Amino acid sequence: MINILKNKELIVILLVSFLVRIIAAYFYGEGALINEWGTLIHNFEQSGTMGIFVQINEFSAIDKLAKPGERVLPSAFMPPLYFYFIYIIKIFSHNFLNFINVIIFFQIILSIASIILFFKIINLLGNNKYLNLLIISIFSFFPLYIYSVVQISSISLQMFLFLGFIYFLFVFNKKKNTYSLIFFSIFSGLLILTRGEFYLFYILAIIYFFLFLEKNIKSLVISMIISLIIISPYLYRNYTTFNSFTMTKSLGFNLLKGNNPTFKVEGNSDFIIENFNSSKINIKTENNYEILLDNYYKKKAITFIKEDPLNYLRFYFKKVFSYTFIDLNSSYDNYYNIIHILPKVLISTLGLVSAVFCLRKKGFYQFMSFYYFANILLFSVFFILPRYSVILLPINLLLIMETIYFLRRKL
Repeated sequence: MINILKNKELIVILLVSFLVRIIAAYFYGEGALINEWGTLIHNFEQSGTMGIFVQINEFSAIDKLAKPGERVLPSAFMPPLYFYFIYIIKIFSHNFLNFINVIIFFQIILSIASIILFFKIINLLGNNKYLNLLIISIFSFFPLYIYSVVQISSISLQMFLFLGFIYFLFVFNKKKNTYSLIFFSIFSGLLILTRGEFYLFYILAIIYFFLFLEKNIKSLVISMIISLIIISPYLYRNYTTFNSFTMTKSLGFNLLKGNNPTFKVEGNSDFIIENFNSSKINIKTENNYEILLDNYYKKKAITFIKEDPLNYLRFYFKKVFSYTFIDLNSSYDNYYNIIHILPKVLISTLGLVSAVFCLRKKGFYQFMSFYYFANILLFSVFFILPRYSVILLPINLLLIMETIYFLRRKL
């Protein structure tokens, strides 16, 4: 284990990283709890139900902030962990602190912890001091990562958990100790509670390392049991509420948002509001309202795709390009700022080349390449927001680092 306190260069990077994030929070930090997180927290405080939709009548509900006495319908739209992260901070900050600032401060702390974790990972993978410092510096000061940290977004929590997942997976693959297996499984469960689709990447990991790379059925079963224990309270909540074993139920909404006749890479929720407003859809407002509504959205999205498959196939590859490199039609402020675009395109290009290169040989880096391509191909089915690609940053850097080491050995 690296003694962090003895590494003067890392200490400097951590201190400067903290200062840069504080400055970024002052100028670019989110000022209010808005969108779905604000609705979830408000409605939970009003009704004790974690939900987005408020009942209007027997066959109508709308996405709104509930008033006292209004019935909030339970939601499975968002994974729960970041919701509880926000809610617990709000409880403890109460009235004597601006809890939005407290949330951002804790996200900054998580990002600093992520830098330490990533530094531990790259030092396990290579012993070139200067290359490692270069890689950790790029990770620490990558503009999009810094910006994402000071927004109300689960990306900081997701990044910390993802790096823990990678770290303990790598350690277990090398040492085969129970300690690493347990923590790998805990981080996997928490990631599923942060990003509902992560269970697919968890399955990819255990199949690759416990079946493909070498057969280790015992470790596979233990890992699945521990991860299931972590997610089981929320699975139980959803089963008793919706009569369905599901983590999240937003596939239909996300599919329609990203696949409709407006063909916007970032997705278009206004299209759904204007054409398929929930208040005008005749669905009985019972506990499973959101499940049925999401199924309705899924059918509409599939209909659009079936009616014009060639255009949607082209659009899919456009989203792949936007996610991997750059969105040529972004509506986000400062998206085309050279400080953002230049490092993103450079790291993404080198990362793609390295991912293809690292497919050649079984092992950790081959898995990271599989993860890289699976992530891009999956997310591009839906819609692409700029911050989504932040999770690819450590993967890109690890693959680039391995390619550099390989080239050094050959030259």
